[in-house]
Amino acid sequence: MSTKFLWRGLLGLIIIMMTGGCSSIFDSKTEGSSTDADVNGPFLSFYVGGSEFTGSSNNELSGAYKKGITLRDLLRNSGNVVFTEDGKSIQSVGDVSLDPHLNWELQLEDKSLGPEDWDRVVDRSDSIGFVAKPKGSAENFQSIVLFLNGGSEQPELTHSYVMAYSEDSTVRSLLRNSGLVQLSENNKTVLIANDYTPLTDEVWKVKVNGKLLMENGMDMLLRPQDEVEVVLSLR
Repeated sequence: MSTKFLWRGLLGLIIIMMTGGCSSIFDSKTEGSSTDADVNGPFLSFYVGGSEFTGSSNNELSGAYKKGITLRDLLRNSGNVVFTEDGKSIQSVGDVSLDPHLNWELQLEDKSLGPEDWDRVVDRSDSIGFVAKPKGSAENFQSIVLFLNGGSEQPELTHSYVMAYSEDSTVRSLLRNSGLVQLSENNKTVLIANDYTPLTDEVWKVKVNGKLLMENGMDMLLRPQDEVEVVLSLR
């Protein structure tokens, strides 16, 4: 009888151990799944007024993120943002340059933040936005975005420039006044952009708001917040 009870006790112990083991494995997998789900984010986007830069949405900052990090340290560690020496304003942001009449407003979850808020802790799920806005009281300032796109062949050439808009702005005048683009003698095609001359199998093409521009479209009048893209493509 004692042997019978002993075996029952051992069997019960084995069941408990197996149950505990399965529970531990399940918990481990659950934790792993949760970690994997949290790999993405925080996310960074860029805006001019109410318009978002093409391709700027949901840039991940997961590589620079760690629990308890402040917004300022996250941005600094990401390599996307350079603050001024006094830490009270933003000197530059990633691959975007601003017209001298503009500066960056930093937003977290669509709420504007002043320099006094930049040392708050951020969560992995947070969405961070940079909005190009006019300095001072220049409420009527309007802008255009010039987007140089090096594509997969020359990604280091990719850069966005937020420039001042005027009522007589055309695609040609914008490109010529940017100082970044050299046009052909007939002013109908782009020869050089960002100091890069295409190889024999490459060509610079011009798009306006995502639509390819024909040679006779250089005189097209632009509107506020239009995006002119000069993209490196294969012939």
